[in-house]
Amino acid sequence: MKKKVFFYQRKRNTDTKYSEKGFTLIELLTVMSIMGVIGAIAVSIVTIALRGSKKTDLIDFARQNSDAALSQMVKSIRYAASLNNPVSCVPSVTVSAITITSLTDYAKTTYSCAGGTISSNSATASEPLIDTNSLKVSACSFVCSQPTLNDPPTITILYTVSPKIAGNFAETNFTIPFQTSVTMRNY
Repeated sequence: MKKKVFFYQRKRNTDTKYSEKGFTLIELLTVMSIMGVIGAIAVSIVTIALRGSKKTDLIDFARQNSDAALSQMVKSIRYAASLNNPVSCVPSVTVSAITITSLTDYAKTTYSCAGGTISSNSATASEPLIDTNSLKVSACSFVCSQPTLNDPPTITILYTVSPKIAGNFAETNFTIPFQTSVTMRNY
């Protein structure tokens, strides 16, 4: 007895567009290009967001550091017993350093703008008030003004803070100006 072997053949339809399952090369390339464009847009959005947050962090650090230095200078100048340098502020004088005598311990402290920083020099210590590893100070000056010799002097502190090492990107380049005036109370 002979066994019959059946071969099943798939019938081919002459209209191949609708009978075969799958995607053509053109369809695959179109989808890949659309996905590539969407991916590029997503990457650019994430990059812009990260660069913006980095700039915000750097500016916040510079502001906090400079505000702390400014408040320390204002507090010690406001409550100083005397102004030693400049000796007279009539007429107004602009200097790169001022020297005061503290009311609490009568120690002399000099605030100076030199070497890209603002420093505090006293008999016990000499220290920069700004983080010199990441920030530099420029356009720094102290303006001492006094209407008459009987009036207390007013010290205006001016300086600009920028990154110590400027990068190639816009988010690492900034300048922040600081200015305040303080009138001595114990003069």
